[in-house]
Amino acid sequence: MVTRVQIGTSRLENLEAQALDTFLDKSWIHLGEPCQGSGSDQKGGLAWEMVVARLYALSLAELNEIIKRRFARRGAERRPHGFSRKALYEKTNFSEFYFEKGGRLPFDDETVDFIFSEHFFEHLFLDEAVDLFRECHRVLKPNGLIRTCVPDADLRTYEPVESVGYPNQCLPYSHPDKHKSRWSVYSLCEALEHAGFATYPLRYCDRHGQYIKSNPEDNQAFYKDCPEEELAFSTTYIQRIDSLIVDGIKL
Repeated sequence: MVTRVQIGTSRLENLEAQALDTFLDKSWIHLGEPCQGSGSDQKGGLAWEMVVARLYALSLAELNEIIKRRFARRGAERRPHGFSRKALYEKTNFSEFYFEKGGRLPFDDETVDFIFSEHFFEHLFLDEAVDLFRECHRVLKPNGLIRTCVPDADLRTYEPVESVGYPNQCLPYSHPDKHKSRWSVYSLCEALEHAGFATYPLRYCDRHGQYIKSNPEDNQAFYKDCPEEELAFSTTYIQRIDSLIVDGIKL
């Protein structure tokens, strides 16, 4: 029975072995991006058609930055995890996923215990993101948890702030790689609270430039009635831990 949902999943073959230790289970469904390029022969780089589509808009430095980030994200399949691509998808549930405002998640009300999303909501416009947070609230059980990771676009001090119109100002906003919203701990908490969640930030930079790192164990009362305490208290499956990370509990 599916009670755990990952939204905006990279293809399973691109995930690190440590993340797969958590995700390869039939209690999960992974809603994510379709396979790009030449199917099983693709080895985690940019498909040629994607490169050609971008050359008109990107400088060499910008293209190198995108390739570096995508290889960091997708290169995990070069790290042996012991499973063929077919075996990965047989061990869990995966569905290609697109979201538009007014859309619905494919779950009944209050049937999900845990939702995890890593670097997906920045690819939605703000109104779409808020709408999806409301959908997450609808499908979660009382005290269910949503853990959201996005780039700390403007306030981060551990690396340069994200460029305006990332990854390139000339790239159209219809492109799937385009970042359509910029998040801070303040706006992400506000959006989650507006959708009906109580919030607890785990990783963020504040308005004074301080990088705050908290652990779930630091606020055990927040997770007291969460139906997925083991997942709540673990962060080993987060591939980009230096992100803006906020937990939300359904009230």
